[in-house]
Amino acid sequence: MVIDELLSLLPRPAQLTEQGTTGQWGAVTSKLGGPLPADYMQFIDHYGSGTINSFLTVLNPFSANPHVNLLDQMFIQLSALRELRTSYPENFPFPLFFEPGGLLPWAISDDGDLFCWSTVGASGLWEVVTVPRSDSPEHFKMSMAQFLARGLAGQVKSSALPPHFASAAGSFEPHAA
Repeated sequence: MVIDELLSLLPRPAQLTEQGTTGQWGAVTSKLGGPLPADYMQFIDHYGSGTINSFLTVLNPFSANPHVNLLDQMFIQLSALRELRTSYPENFPFPLFFEPGGLLPWAISDDGDLFCWSTVGASGLWEVVTVPRSDSPEHFKMSMAQFLARGLAGQVKSSALPPHFASAAGSFEPHAA
């Protein structure tokens, strides 16, 4: 499975909330104009809605909470990124989703950092771009699940991940449904 490395570091919750059905994933694919990465869909299917290490929340298209719903937050976060790109074009050279290869947000942190995919190529090959609240964007040549697993293992250095995110035992706190 694509997320095996992550599953070995981040125990699944006893109670899952807000995972999707095949039909619901099809509806999300239709709304976005294409499939999301397999590791992301596996993450939602295995973890549902919640927060990793009391810091990072992976946006979930099936969440009833608009603050963590992928489809709701996508437009809000893309609007903020558009303002950032307009104000600081030299520091923010990335296109934004629905532009070809545009950034598509997939997670937010408690500090206001944003985690995106660079939608260049097929969805299974999308790489991670972080937009730290207090630093320049960072590009990582790895998938979402690899980024999370290596971040938990302390192998990713990013301004968007504080030192306490890396831990010997990751934790996932489910959100109430």
